Amino acid sequence: MGDFSYGTAALILLVYIVVDMLYAYYIICVEKRDPWRSAIVSSVLYSLLAFGVVSYSKNILYLFPLATGAFIGTFITVSWKKGDK
Repeated sequence: MGDFSYGTAALILLVYIVVDMLYAYYIICVEKRDPWRSAIVSSVLYSLLAFGVVSYSKNILYLFPLATGAFIGTFITVSWKKGDK
C-alpha cells in the first residue's frame, strides 16, 4: 500500500462528487435521447473515473473518500432533478 495523503483524499472526494453528478446527469441525457450532451458528459466522466482508479490502485484507503463522494454526488443530482418536476 502506498502513502496516504489527506490532500489526495480530499481531491478524490471532490472529483467523485462531480463524477457521480455527471453520471446521474448522463443517465438523464440518455433518457431524453440527447446524443451530444450524452457523449460529452460520457467523455468527461470516464476521464475523471480514470483518476480514481489510478489513486485507489496505489492505496485502497482512497476508496473511502471515493465512495463518500459518489454518494454525495448522486444525492445532490437526484435531489436537484426531483425538484424540476
